[in-house]
Amino acid sequence: MGADSSVVAVFPRKKAGEDTRVKEAYLLAAAPELFEVCCKINSILEDSLIVTPEGYKINCSDIKKALADAIMRAKGYRKSPQEP
Repeated sequence: MGADSSVVAVFPRKKAGEDTRVKEAYLLAAAPELFEVCCKINSILEDSLIVTPEGYKINCSDIKKALADAIMRAKGYRKSPQEP
């Protein structure tokens, strides 16, 4: 369903053993919101340092790199090695 309640895609009824297709459909439906959240988190982490309540500093460079890569892929700028 679209934001304005319009039909965006119609999926066939689920048959036995098709849980993966249903999960993928839910993921596709949530993609715009997930993308928006990833962008927000990335912008917050960009110039921030994560410190736990106990005072430990967390190296979040891997998280930043993964978010940046996911955002670039979602925008169509990067592909995984197995993609054409």
